[in-house]
Amino acid sequence: MTVTRTAGLLALVQTILTGSTAAGQNVFVPGDWPTWAGEFPLLFCQAIREQKVQQGRSGLNFEVTTTIRVTGRVAAPAQAADLGASVAEGEAWSLAQQVEVAIINAPALMPLLSQFPFVDTQIKVSAEGREHFAEFVMDIGMLFYQGWEAFCQPPTETLTEVTVTTDLTNVFDPAGTYPDGLFPQAVTPAPRTSGPDGRAEGNGLDIILPQQE
Repeated sequence: MTVTRTAGLLALVQTILTGSTAAGQNVFVPGDWPTWAGEFPLLFCQAIREQKVQQGRSGLNFEVTTTIRVTGRVAAPAQAADLGASVAEGEAWSLAQQVEVAIINAPALMPLLSQFPFVDTQIKVSAEGREHFAEFVMDIGMLFYQGWEAFCQPPTETLTEVTVTTDLTNVFDPAGTYPDGLFPQAVTPAPRTSGPDGRAEGNGLDIILPQQE
């Protein structure tokens, strides 16, 4: 069973957005945020919150809401009558809409989530020198279920040896019965033309692990 986790959702959002908007390949998460190189538009993705709400009075069953924040930045040259600010703001809204469409319509996310409980977007515009800059901050809620398997992983032991016993389908005895057979419920009743017949042709073959190449 696949367990949905916030880190996996963040990585998936980066993959979905890369190449899906006007930002092209300029989609970054905290681990690879670059020093700004003058390239716009661009997107930054970050998981900023995870909230678990227990379902029922007992057990390890939770509804989890993860908030993924997508920050988009665009730039536009200054124009007369401060039109550059309007252009930058319009481009920011357009980029934000592209992000919404890419994420909410993503087939890779659909099996992992119950719903998108909210999408909250804010935009601000600033100016520096002869350029106007617009930035949107979009917080996207992603609701999913986590059960006991997300928290109670059973301990595992290294498998070092396997013992194999075989009762072949190529019948050894068409009429005999072997009440001490390893799997009596699988024995074909006599008279039989095919096995298994309950008699082990290969008994106690030991395989030591790991196998050497």
